[in-house]
Amino acid sequence: MKAILKGFGVIIAVIVAIIVGVIIIVPLMIDPNDYKDEISLRVKEQTGRDLKIEGDMVLTWYPWLGFEMGSVELGNAPGFEEPVFASTDKVAIRLKLIPLLRKRLVMDTLEVHGLHLNLEKNPKGETNWDDLVKGGEPGQPADSGKAPQLAAFAIGGLDIQNANIRWSDAQAGKQYTVRNFSLATGALDPGNPVDVSVGLDVQSTEPPMSGRIEGSGQLEMNPDTQLFRAIGFNLDAGFQGEQFPGGKLELSLFTDAVADGKQNSIRVNSLRLNTLGMEADLTLNGQLTPEGPKFTGTLKVPDFSPRTMLESLTNGDIETADSSALASASLEAGISGTDNSLTLKPITMTLDESNLRGEVLVQNFARPAIGFSFGLDQMDADRYLPPPKEGEPEAAATPAAAASSAGGLPMETLRNLNVVGKLAAVNFKVAKLTVSDFNANITAKNGLIQITPLTAKLYEGVYAGNIQLDARGESPKISLSEKLTGIQAGPLVKDLQGKETLTGKGDVSIQVNAVGTEPESVKKTLNGNAAFVFRDGAVKGINIGRMIREARAKLKGQTLPPSEEPEQTDFAELTGTVTFTNGLAQNKDLLIKSPLLRVTGAGRADLPTEAIDYRVHAKIVGTTKGQGGKELQELSGVTIPIRITGTFTEQKYALDAESLGKGLAESKVKEIIEKKVGGSAAPGGTASAADDVKEKAEEVKDKAKELIKGLLGN
Repeated sequence: MKAILKGFGVIIAVIVAIIVGVIIIVPLMIDPNDYKDEISLRVKEQTGRDLKIEGDMVLTWYPWLGFEMGSVELGNAPGFEEPVFASTDKVAIRLKLIPLLRKRLVMDTLEVHGLHLNLEKNPKGETNWDDLVKGGEPGQPADSGKAPQLAAFAIGGLDIQNANIRWSDAQAGKQYTVRNFSLATGALDPGNPVDVSVGLDVQSTEPPMSGRIEGSGQLEMNPDTQLFRAIGFNLDAGFQGEQFPGGKLELSLFTDAVADGKQNSIRVNSLRLNTLGMEADLTLNGQLTPEGPKFTGTLKVPDFSPRTMLESLTNGDIETADSSALASASLEAGISGTDNSLTLKPITMTLDESNLRGEVLVQNFARPAIGFSFGLDQMDADRYLPPPKEGEPEAAATPAAAASSAGGLPMETLRNLNVVGKLAAVNFKVAKLTVSDFNANITAKNGLIQITPLTAKLYEGVYAGNIQLDARGESPKISLSEKLTGIQAGPLVKDLQGKETLTGKGDVSIQVNAVGTEPESVKKTLNGNAAFVFRDGAVKGINIGRMIREARAKLKGQTLPPSEEPEQTDFAELTGTVTFTNGLAQNKDLLIKSPLLRVTGAGRADLPTEAIDYRVHAKIVGTTKGQGGKELQELSGVTIPIRITGTFTEQKYALDAESLGKGLAESKVKEIIEKKVGGSAAPGGTASAADDVKEKAEEVKDKAKELIKGLLGN
């Protein structure tokens, strides 16, 4: 028995000696560098590419089965731009020998230093790695033998330093480059988190851009449970390029997520983006079902400063009419969808004191169909407009000014719209107009955009309108049908033009159409009609009664004392219609009724130039009531002509002296004839006497016209 044990001991000693000898002697006897040419030849035979091994190759056997190689260069496939496909400064791989015999892969840190990789696609769409991944002749079956299965594996980590990857797409004319790529990890042990850090520089030609990305955190992979986790992983990035506002963009991204391969699910506990002073946090639960992927989640953007964000985007100060505007904003939305639809419901947004709630549905991402509904509590949109420049008057919100500030319409975008939506606002101010109970239904499909009905309450009255934009043809056609009922003209006109030129309660209807994409073309092609009626109001800026009294006093060589009367002409009713013909607005039936006056008017206004050329004819009625009525009884029945010129915002009023002189002279001559001829026509009078009186009266009329014209001047 003792001899047997001694024999076993000798055998074991011999085996150990052989193993030790192999470990020590084999590396000394076998030099892998002797096989460089053979390796290069085999690679050439298999791939048609040149392999250059310039650095030394080192083998180790125990306790690590290792291989280390210095500088290596693999040539590119024929027909591609770069001569080299890949090259490295150093590659080192080491495996533990004993665990490998037990079907356990235990690898030391895998080192790859100085990797240069050129990836290309030629104009035919072929890539320079197609020949490497096809592996053998087309149609040849793969080896049916199964590779030995590993019971477990562990890797000491990855150490990739100074890697450079270039991607060139000749078909698309684009090129992207990753430089200074580094990746370092802790031990890769399935089922346990591993520390990871990564960094790289990026550069592209289309669009022109460069930047730096760095990240760190923990990753976990478990092949058995098919779980992949990103635990507190942070990415920081900075980019430079003309496409970024201010030429640069900086952001950071945090994620905590898990993907379950067995359950075909993904859960994003947090995907948080920080950029431009704003933070957005997304949570998501996704599931792959037989019908396709589905997901639900929430998006939250906590309170932030829009002013700070915009100043970061523009790289400058943001000026608004109200310096306290753009102080705060927030967003919260529920998310659900599939691979071809997205629903945001409910959406809650705030901007300063305004609150907006609603929902959005998007279907068919290839040609999106969008549905939406939004309700706003209150907003003063004018607060967010730029302030008027110093020394310049605040621009009036006339329709012409609004049209001039509008840009050309994006025709292709309009034709592709497929939208159905609703907008509502409790209180809203825009372009100096204040409205309440605003409601609009919007549809857009195949180039036809309609806002109908559009309703609102404003200035104690009601607005109802229908707006249509037809973009199906070469030039868009715009049509509007609008009605204002029971409107208080005073505050409406003041808010529109900056001053109160008309008061009274009235109704207005407008039906117009135009063609074009630019403001000038729209104004030049405007056609249609409008009608208006106002009651119990006044025309501001002109006191016709005062003008007539001043003319009367001047004729008598008198001067009226200063008056505190307002510069306005009161009326009981003001009516008229307007026709628009290629941008020229014409009115022929203006009628103003007041206790003192009956006023008619006719004229035109050129919308493109805003020039006004208008004539008003005022006639004193037989009453002692109204503005200075008693003083003007002697002018009863005389037509007083007034000319209005200027622009929409600056009108000029003047008496037509020549016409006024003619009217007054004719009135006086008529009075003389009635007296003299009437007396001569009495018994005893003769017809020749009447003719003589008329002849003398005509002489008086001509002289009176010249006298009155000289007294009044122009």
